[in-house]
Amino acid sequence: MPFQKENILNQILLEIVKEKPFVDLLKGFRQESPLLLIDEYAKIMFDCGIKDPNIFLKMYPIIAKDELDLYSFISGSALIPYMERLDPNEQELLKSEFIKRIKNNFASFPAIYPFKRILLYGVKT
Repeated sequence: MPFQKENILNQILLEIVKEKPFVDLLKGFRQESPLLLIDEYAKIMFDCGIKDPNIFLKMYPIIAKDELDLYSFISGSALIPYMERLDPNEQELLKSEFIKRIKNNFASFPAIYPFKRILLYGVKT
């Protein structure tokens, strides 16, 4: 599962949609990650009788040549529900603001984007 709470692109997106004009254009819509913390998954697995639970955070390095690479990466996932709520002009406004903030967030390019996922498994007897 993508660990979006720590992924910087998701943090930038949530920051943008809380601000004007986007909070108004989106009518307050904001999609926070429903994922739990690793400790919470451990407790759920334990409570369900899972033996030998294995839970870990894995980082997949994405090497971006520029801010457009990173924008393209998130545009096919977390950005979709926001873009669906906007008209084409508003979509372009969000896109340009997002790209600007991505560029400002990374000191230089190429840059590494540590995309994180939670992986978990265990044995139920």
